[in-house]
Amino acid sequence: EIDRLRGQLDSYLPLGSVKELKARLDEHAEYQQTQGTIDQMRQKMNDVLEKEAEYDALTVDLESLNENIASAQEAFGDTRRQNAEALSRLSGLRTEVAELEVQVGKLDVADGRRQAVKNALLRDVEQLIIQIRKGIPLAPPEYRKDARLANARKLRDELEQDKWVRPQLLEQYTQLYLEELVMAAQEKYFLAKIPLVEKKKPVMKWAECVSIGNRQVYFETLDRVFTGMCRNTNPGGAVPRYELLVDLPRTELMKIRDIMAQYRPEDYEQRIKVQLGESVELVGKRSTAAQEGRAS
Repeated sequence: EIDRLRGQLDSYLPLGSVKELKARLDEHAEYQQTQGTIDQMRQKMNDVLEKEAEYDALTVDLESLNENIASAQEAFGDTRRQNAEALSRLSGLRTEVAELEVQVGKLDVADGRRQAVKNALLRDVEQLIIQIRKGIPLAPPEYRKDARLANARKLRDELEQDKWVRPQLLEQYTQLYLEELVMAAQEKYFLAKIPLVEKKKPVMKWAECVSIGNRQVYFETLDRVFTGMCRNTNPGGAVPRYELLVDLPRTELMKIRDIMAQYRPEDYEQRIKVQLGESVELVGKRSTAAQEGRAS
Protein backbone atom coordinates (compact mmCIF):
# COMPACT_ATOMS: atom_id res chain seq x y z
CA GLU A 1 0.00 0.00 0.00
CA ILE A 2 2.85 2.31 0.74
CA ASP A 3 4.51 1.45 -2.48
CA ARG A 4 1.27 2.20 -4.39
CA LEU A 5 0.92 5.50 -2.64
CA ARG A 6 4.49 6.24 -3.42
CA GLY A 7 3.84 5.58 -7.06
CA GLN A 8 0.87 7.93 -7.02
CA LEU A 9 2.90 10.53 -5.24
CA ASP A 10 5.66 10.15 -7.79
CA SER A 11 3.21 10.98 -10.58
CA TYR A 12 1.84 14.04 -8.78
CA LEU A 13 4.81 15.54 -7.01
CA PRO A 14 8.02 16.95 -8.32
CA LEU A 15 11.03 14.68 -8.28
CA GLY A 16 12.69 16.44 -5.37
CA SER A 17 9.58 16.46 -3.35
CA VAL A 18 9.00 12.83 -4.10
CA LYS A 19 12.39 11.88 -2.86
CA GLU A 20 12.02 13.92 0.23
CA LEU A 21 8.62 12.46 0.86
CA LYS A 22 9.95 8.99 0.31
CA ALA A 23 12.68 9.70 2.70
CA ARG A 24 10.18 10.87 5.25
CA LEU A 25 7.95 7.92 4.59
CA ASP A 26 10.88 5.64 5.01
CA GLU A 27 11.75 7.41 8.19
CA HIS A 28 8.13 7.13 9.28
CA ALA A 29 8.02 3.45 8.37
CA GLU A 30 11.28 2.92 10.20
CA TYR A 31 9.86 4.87 13.11
CA GLN A 32 6.73 2.82 13.07
CA GLN A 33 8.78 -0.34 12.96
CA THR A 34 11.01 0.95 15.74
CA GLN A 35 7.99 1.99 17.73
CA GLY A 36 6.51 -1.49 17.28
CA THR A 37 9.76 -3.03 18.41
CA ILE A 38 9.79 -0.71 21.40
CA ASP A 39 6.22 -1.65 22.19
CA GLN A 40 7.12 -5.29 21.90
CA MET A 41 10.13 -4.74 24.10
CA ARG A 42 7.97 -2.85 26.59
CA GLN A 43 5.48 -5.68 26.55
CA LYS A 44 8.25 -8.18 27.04
CA MET A 45 9.67 -5.99 29.80
CA ASN A 46 6.27 -5.88 31.44
CA ASP A 47 6.06 -9.64 31.04
CA VAL A 48 9.52 -9.97 32.55
CA LEU A 49 8.53 -7.65 35.40
CA GLU A 50 5.37 -9.68 35.99
CA LYS A 51 7.41 -12.86 35.93
CA GLU A 52 9.92 -11.28 38.33
CA ALA A 53 7.06 -10.25 40.60
CA GLU A 54 5.65 -13.75 40.41
CA TYR A 55 9.15 -15.09 41.02
CA ASP A 56 9.57 -12.82 44.02
CA ALA A 57 6.16 -13.89 45.33
CA LEU A 58 7.06 -17.51 44.73
CA THR A 59 10.39 -16.93 46.43
CA VAL A 60 8.62 -15.45 49.46
CA ASP A 61 6.13 -18.30 49.45
CA LEU A 62 8.97 -20.79 49.10
CA GLU A 63 10.87 -19.22 51.96
CA SER A 64 7.70 -19.28 54.06
CA LEU A 65 7.15 -22.90 53.11
CA ASN A 66 10.76 -23.68 53.97
CA GLU A 67 10.27 -22.05 57.37
CA ASN A 68 7.03 -23.97 57.86
CA ILE A 69 8.76 -27.18 56.82
CA ALA A 70 11.62 -26.48 59.20
CA SER A 71 9.16 -25.73 62.02
CA ALA A 72 7.16 -28.83 61.13
CA GLN A 73 10.33 -30.92 61.11
CA GLU A 74 11.35 -29.48 64.49
CA ALA A 75 7.86 -30.08 65.87
CA PHE A 76 7.92 -33.58 64.42
CA GLY A 77 11.26 -34.20 66.08
CA ASP A 78 9.88 -32.90 69.40
CA THR A 79 6.79 -35.06 68.95
CA ARG A 80 8.94 -38.12 68.25
CA ARG A 81 11.01 -37.44 71.36
CA GLN A 82 7.87 -36.89 73.42
CA ASN A 83 6.35 -40.06 72.03
CA ALA A 84 9.53 -41.96 72.85
CA GLU A 85 9.48 -40.57 76.40
CA ALA A 86 5.77 -41.33 76.71
CA LEU A 87 6.34 -44.88 75.49
CA SER A 88 9.19 -45.25 77.96
CA ARG A 89 7.02 -43.94 80.80
CA LEU A 90 4.17 -46.16 79.69
CA SER A 91 6.46 -49.16 79.73
CA GLY A 92 7.65 -48.20 83.20
CA LEU A 93 4.08 -47.66 84.37
CA ARG A 94 3.05 -51.04 83.03
CA THR A 95 5.93 -52.61 84.94
CA GLU A 96 4.93 -50.72 88.09
CA VAL A 97 1.28 -51.72 87.62
CA ALA A 98 2.30 -55.34 87.27
CA GLU A 99 4.42 -55.08 90.43
CA LEU A 100 1.60 -53.28 92.27
CA GLU A 101 -0.86 -55.97 91.21
CA VAL A 102 1.47 -58.55 92.71
CA GLN A 103 1.81 -56.46 95.86
CA VAL A 104 -1.97 -55.94 96.02
CA GLY A 105 -2.42 -59.68 95.75
CA LYS A 106 0.02 -60.15 98.60
CA LEU A 107 -1.73 -57.41 100.59
CA ASP A 108 -5.09 -59.08 100.00
CA VAL A 109 -3.67 -62.32 101.33
CA ALA A 110 -2.10 -60.50 104.27
CA ASP A 111 -5.34 -58.64 104.94
CA GLY A 112 -7.24 -61.91 104.89
CA ARG A 113 -4.79 -63.38 107.37
CA ARG A 114 -5.00 -60.22 109.50
CA GLN A 115 -8.78 -60.41 109.59
CA ALA A 116 -8.69 -64.12 110.32
CA VAL A 117 -6.26 -63.59 113.21
CA LYS A 118 -8.37 -60.73 114.54
CA ASN A 119 -11.59 -62.73 114.30
CA ALA A 120 -9.97 -65.72 115.97
CA LEU A 121 -8.70 -63.58 118.85
CA LEU A 122 -12.09 -61.88 119.17
CA ARG A 123 -13.74 -65.29 119.45
CA ASP A 124 -11.23 -66.28 122.12
CA VAL A 125 -11.86 -63.08 124.05
CA GLU A 126 -15.64 -63.56 123.80
CA GLN A 127 -15.19 -67.09 125.08
CA LEU A 128 -13.08 -65.75 127.93
CA ILE A 129 -15.80 -63.21 128.80
CA ILE A 130 -18.42 -65.96 128.84
CA GLN A 131 -16.15 -68.10 131.01
CA ILE A 132 -15.66 -65.25 133.49
CA ARG A 133 -19.38 -64.45 133.55
CA LYS A 134 -20.15 -68.07 134.30
CA GLY A 135 -17.43 -68.17 136.95
CA ILE A 136 -17.96 -68.16 140.69
CA PRO A 137 -18.75 -64.67 142.09
CA LEU A 138 -16.91 -65.23 145.37
CA ALA A 139 -13.17 -65.00 144.73
CA PRO A 140 -9.96 -63.63 146.26
CA PRO A 141 -9.52 -59.85 145.95
CA GLU A 142 -6.90 -60.17 143.22
CA TYR A 143 -9.38 -62.25 141.18
CA ARG A 144 -12.48 -60.11 141.66
CA LYS A 145 -15.03 -61.12 139.08
CA ASP A 146 -16.12 -57.58 138.14
CA ALA A 147 -12.50 -56.48 137.60
CA ARG A 148 -11.67 -59.54 135.48
CA LEU A 149 -14.82 -59.06 133.43
CA ALA A 150 -14.09 -55.34 132.92
CA ASN A 151 -10.54 -56.10 131.72
CA ALA A 152 -11.78 -58.72 129.25
CA ARG A 153 -14.47 -56.39 127.87
CA LYS A 154 -11.96 -53.56 127.53
CA LEU A 155 -9.69 -55.86 125.55
CA ARG A 156 -12.58 -56.85 123.29
CA ASP A 157 -13.48 -53.18 122.62
CA GLU A 158 -9.87 -52.35 121.72
CA LEU A 159 -9.70 -55.33 119.38
CA GLU A 160 -12.89 -54.28 117.60
CA GLN A 161 -11.56 -50.75 117.08
CA ASP A 162 -8.06 -51.71 115.88
CA LYS A 163 -7.42 -52.96 112.36
CA TRP A 164 -4.46 -55.06 113.41
CA VAL A 165 -3.83 -57.36 116.33
CA ARG A 166 -1.15 -55.40 118.11
CA PRO A 167 1.37 -57.35 120.20
CA GLN A 168 0.18 -55.44 123.28
CA LEU A 169 -3.38 -56.72 122.80
CA LEU A 170 -2.18 -60.27 122.28
CA GLU A 171 -0.08 -59.97 125.42
CA GLN A 172 -3.09 -58.66 127.36
CA TYR A 173 -5.19 -61.63 126.25
CA THR A 174 -2.41 -64.03 127.18
CA GLN A 175 -2.16 -62.42 130.62
CA LEU A 176 -5.92 -62.62 131.20
CA TYR A 177 -6.04 -66.21 130.00
CA LEU A 178 -3.12 -67.22 132.22
CA GLU A 179 -4.77 -65.54 135.20
CA GLU A 180 -7.88 -67.64 134.60
CA LEU A 181 -5.74 -70.76 134.40
CA VAL A 182 -3.93 -69.86 137.62
CA MET A 183 -7.21 -69.14 139.36
CA ALA A 184 -8.71 -72.41 138.14
CA ALA A 185 -5.78 -74.38 139.55
CA GLN A 186 -5.25 -72.39 142.73
CA GLU A 187 -6.48 -73.14 146.25
CA LYS A 188 -6.27 -69.88 148.18
CA TYR A 189 -7.18 -68.54 151.61
CA PHE A 190 -8.74 -65.05 151.73
CA LEU A 191 -11.17 -62.85 153.66
CA ALA A 192 -14.43 -61.64 152.19
CA LYS A 193 -17.70 -60.07 153.23
CA ILE A 194 -20.59 -62.30 152.16
CA PRO A 195 -24.38 -61.87 152.20
CA LEU A 196 -26.23 -64.22 154.57
CA VAL A 197 -29.56 -64.50 156.32
CA GLU A 198 -29.51 -64.47 160.13
CA LYS A 199 -32.76 -64.69 162.08
CA LYS A 200 -34.65 -64.11 158.83
CA LYS A 201 -32.79 -60.85 158.19
CA PRO A 202 -30.18 -60.26 155.47
CA VAL A 203 -26.77 -59.47 156.88
CA MET A 204 -23.24 -58.98 155.57
CA LYS A 205 -20.63 -60.91 157.47
CA TRP A 206 -16.89 -61.20 157.25
CA ALA A 207 -15.74 -64.73 156.67
CA GLU A 208 -12.63 -66.78 156.15
CA CYS A 209 -12.72 -68.34 152.70
CA VAL A 210 -10.79 -70.98 150.81
CA SER A 211 -11.24 -71.07 147.05
CA ILE A 212 -10.90 -74.40 145.30
CA GLY A 213 -10.06 -73.21 141.82
CA ASN A 214 -12.97 -71.33 140.30
CA ARG A 215 -15.44 -74.12 141.04
CA GLN A 216 -16.37 -73.58 144.69
CA VAL A 217 -15.42 -71.70 147.84
CA TYR A 218 -15.55 -72.93 151.44
CA PHE A 219 -16.22 -70.29 154.08
CA GLU A 220 -16.70 -69.78 157.82
CA THR A 221 -17.81 -66.48 159.31
CA LEU A 222 -15.49 -64.89 161.82
CA ASP A 223 -18.14 -65.18 164.52
CA ARG A 224 -18.26 -68.93 163.70
CA VAL A 225 -22.02 -68.77 163.29
CA PHE A 226 -22.09 -69.82 159.64
CA THR A 227 -20.05 -72.49 157.91
CA GLY A 228 -20.71 -73.51 154.34
CA MET A 229 -19.75 -73.34 150.73
CA CYS A 230 -20.44 -71.35 147.55
CA ARG A 231 -20.95 -73.49 144.49
CA ASN A 232 -22.98 -73.87 141.29
CA THR A 233 -26.26 -75.58 142.09
CA ASN A 234 -27.16 -75.87 138.41
CA PRO A 235 -24.07 -77.58 136.94
CA GLY A 236 -25.86 -79.04 133.95
CA GLY A 237 -27.73 -75.87 132.99
CA ALA A 238 -26.82 -73.29 130.41
CA VAL A 239 -26.77 -70.54 133.05
CA PRO A 240 -24.92 -71.31 136.31
CA ARG A 241 -26.60 -70.54 139.62
CA TYR A 242 -24.20 -69.95 142.50
CA GLU A 243 -25.57 -70.15 146.03
CA LEU A 244 -24.17 -69.87 149.54
CA LEU A 245 -25.04 -73.20 151.20
CA VAL A 246 -25.03 -73.34 154.99
CA ASP A 247 -27.59 -76.00 155.76
CA LEU A 248 -25.17 -78.86 155.28
CA PRO A 249 -24.76 -82.19 157.03
CA ARG A 250 -22.58 -82.20 160.15
CA THR A 251 -19.96 -84.35 158.44
CA GLU A 252 -19.74 -81.83 155.58
CA LEU A 253 -19.42 -78.96 158.04
CA MET A 254 -16.62 -80.70 159.92
CA LYS A 255 -14.86 -81.35 156.61
CA ILE A 256 -15.10 -77.67 155.72
CA ARG A 257 -13.68 -76.66 159.12
CA ASP A 258 -10.78 -79.03 158.63
CA ILE A 259 -10.13 -77.51 155.21
CA MET A 260 -10.23 -74.03 156.73
CA ALA A 261 -7.73 -75.05 159.42
CA GLN A 262 -5.49 -76.63 156.78
CA TYR A 263 -5.33 -73.55 154.54
CA ARG A 264 -5.38 -70.93 157.29
CA PRO A 265 -1.99 -69.11 157.21
CA GLU A 266 0.08 -68.49 160.27
CA ASP A 267 -0.61 -64.75 160.21
CA TYR A 268 -4.36 -65.12 159.71
CA GLU A 269 -5.06 -63.31 162.99
CA GLN A 270 -3.05 -60.31 161.85
CA ARG A 271 -4.85 -60.34 158.50
CA ILE A 272 -8.20 -60.35 160.27
CA LYS A 273 -7.09 -57.54 162.55
CA VAL A 274 -5.93 -55.44 159.62
CA GLN A 275 -9.08 -56.20 157.63
CA LEU A 276 -11.61 -55.64 160.42
CA GLY A 277 -9.71 -53.27 162.66
CA GLU A 278 -10.93 -55.07 165.80
CA SER A 279 -9.34 -57.21 168.51
CA VAL A 280 -7.97 -60.58 167.53
CA GLU A 281 -8.61 -61.86 171.04
CA LEU A 282 -12.31 -61.21 170.57
CA VAL A 283 -12.26 -63.28 167.43
CA GLY A 284 -10.46 -66.00 169.35
CA LYS A 285 -13.06 -65.87 172.11
CA ARG A 286 -15.80 -66.08 169.50
CA SER A 287 -14.05 -69.03 167.94
CA THR A 288 -13.64 -70.73 171.35
CA ALA A 289 -17.22 -70.03 172.31
CA ALA A 290 -18.45 -71.34 169.00
CA GLN A 291 -16.37 -74.46 169.35
CA GLU A 292 -17.71 -75.05 172.86
CA GLY A 293 -21.22 -74.52 171.58
CA ARG A 294 -20.65 -77.01 168.74
CA ALA A 295 -19.12 -79.47 171.20
CA SER A 296 -22.14 -79.19 173.52
